[in-house]
Amino acid sequence: MAPDRYFPPLLIDNPVRRLLSPPGRLVSKYVEEGEAVADIGCGPGYYTLAMAEAVGEGGKVYAADPDPRAIEALERKLGDRRGVVEARAASAADLGFIPDRSVDFVLANGMICCMTEHSAALREIRRIMKPSGSAYISVSKMFRRRDPRGVGREEWEQTLAGFSVLERGDGLATRWAHVALITLT
Repeated sequence: MAPDRYFPPLLIDNPVRRLLSPPGRLVSKYVEEGEAVADIGCGPGYYTLAMAEAVGEGGKVYAADPDPRAIEALERKLGDRRGVVEARAASAADLGFIPDRSVDFVLANGMICCMTEHSAALREIRRIMKPSGSAYISVSKMFRRRDPRGVGREEWEQTLAGFSVLERGDGLATRWAHVALITLT
């Protein structure tokens, strides 16, 4: 089994990326003040800090990344947001520190394609989402065909079949979807 893929914190959170793709742009579409949200595969907090600003003092941000160095980098940046953000070194396949059905919005941006336990991570996302919650999930299209961390088109479609798709896109380098839990009426 291939190990999970980790990126150096500076590669994920740097001034050039912030200039080209400000994290608040994505966060502002889905996160509101007072909500409980989760940044799964948070790295050094590229989206986490924007999420903490959006939820404010009355909200909660759960941040998880399997790389302890990324969590340490995030914790150094938290400052006065420390009470709003709970950051843990944890695999997306085991988010036991996040209560069941407690999260309004889950961000899993480019996370699933960095690990091998895709189905376990998706189960955890479903477990932590409130029935009225939603998630933004994206995967890279840039992987070697035999890489077990990669998510091909067929697996992506199977992933989406497990959710109610609210919006989706297929870009040059990524596939993404804004999804909700399937509700039976």
